[in-house]
Amino acid sequence: EPVWAIGTGVTATPEQADAMHRCIRELVAGRFGADEGAALPILYGGSVNAANAAELLSRPDINGALVGGASLKVETFLPIIEQPLR
Repeated sequence: EPVWAIGTGVTATPEQADAMHRCIRELVAGRFGADEGAALPILYGGSVNAANAAELLSRPDINGALVGGASLKVETFLPIIEQPLR
């Protein structure tokens, strides 16, 4: 999650999140090799909810999500985990 988004209610767009995941993947690949960079699962840890989960998880460099507050109630968590997997 971007530092400017923490606790503000403002979330990164899926494009912003994917760009940061790609940057992380490229840094890992540069240090440990292309195979390791490609194989590394990178999870999005920002605000994930039913409205943005499908779009976030459809991005090529986002491999999963760490669901925070939305995981505390079944009525907000269930719609997220029911999203179709890519």
